[in-house]
Amino acid sequence: SEPGKDSTKKFEDLCEIEKFMVAMMTVKYPKQKMRALLFKLQFASGIEDLEKDASLVEKACDELSQSVRFRKLLGIVLNIGNRLNTAGQSHKGKAGAFTIDSLLKLNQAKAFDKKTTFLQYIVLVVLRNNELLIRF
Repeated sequence: SEPGKDSTKKFEDLCEIEKFMVAMMTVKYPKQKMRALLFKLQFASGIEDLEKDASLVEKACDELSQSVRFRKLLGIVLNIGNRLNTAGQSHKGKAGAFTIDSLLKLNQAKAFDKKTTFLQYIVLVVLRNNELLIRF
């Protein structure tokens, strides 16, 4: 018998997965190609998940921008900040707005007692005056 016929017969006797593995031995860069194939197969569902997440974020932004309670809460933050800025000797003018990144500093700035943060003080003021604003 010819050597080629032996290997052909042996190949035909293999199960499907074994035939696949033999075929994969001849493929250049199989790992990269499998990754690309997997990415291609998962791409549509990944985009779908991202669209859901983006829609959720957009809805949350809409709710926040239309929330009267949230607007009042931010007004309290601005008001308290203005009171603190205009107190003392510097006599700074009142601010009409503040930046989003300044909200991050609310938990860092300490009150006169050196223990309470500005954020904790705002929560206390809101709880005393209008508890419903905490649940916007």
